Amino acid sequence: MELSLSVQLFLFLVTFAFSVIGGITGIGIATVIVPILILLGTPLPFAKATALWINIGVMSLSVLKKWRNINFSLALPLTVSAFLFAPLGAKFSFYLPERLQLFLLASFVLLSALGVLFLKPKARIGGVTKAGFVKVGILLGSFAGFVGGMLGIGGGIIVNPILIMLGFDPLMVSSVTSVMVLLSSFSGWVTYLSLGHFSFKLALPLLVCALAGSNIGNHLSQRISKEAVRRVVGYFALLVAIVTYLKALTL
Repeated sequence: MELSLSVQLFLFLVTFAFSVIGGITGIGIATVIVPILILLGTPLPFAKATALWINIGVMSLSVLKKWRNINFSLALPLTVSAFLFAPLGAKFSFYLPERLQLFLLASFVLLSALGVLFLKPKARIGGVTKAGFVKVGILLGSFAGFVGGMLGIGGGIIVNPILIMLGFDPLMVSSVTSVMVLLSSFSGWVTYLSLGHFSFKLALPLLVCALAGSNIGNHLSQRISKEAVRRVVGYFALLVAIVTYLKALTL
């Protein structure tokens, strides 16, 4: 797909701006990139593959920056299950109408946004053991991975708000989510790549913009309060939901 210079510059700027937010929250920016690419005329499978590719680069940097703060006892069950289920969701997506996929994406994101912004977090789940969280993590990771692969996102926009609503430390959630999004995005991207739905021509410059924005976001995340991170996650998710609904209505 050929884009004019002005459209490309706009796309690069948007990618950079949302990568800053992604670096702060630990949420991949695929949920924003997918609707924008579709609005510009990119076929949905290619849009999803490109967005997941960007997620891989952004989250790789995020994981490196937050490595010391990652709680792997929480990250492991989420990551493994999401990694395994993302390819299944990617393949399943070819059996669903595009409008339905976008409405599903918008609905998941909207519910997450409203929960983070308006529901008071509970105290951290009492008595949770590593074994107990493994069960929760596997279920949540499997769901997020499947939906993420199906819709071309990493799943962080689903997992991040839910863990915050359950009362987990938003900054800890951000680091844990980064690991899950990285690997689930990778397995989902490989699936779309193997099916021939990917082009490096547009993906490479977008990745450069995303890495630059993510690097700034990662530095900012160390200086922002837990409540501020919580609000950024909520409003970010709300904006994504609105944009995605609008796109679905135009199909």
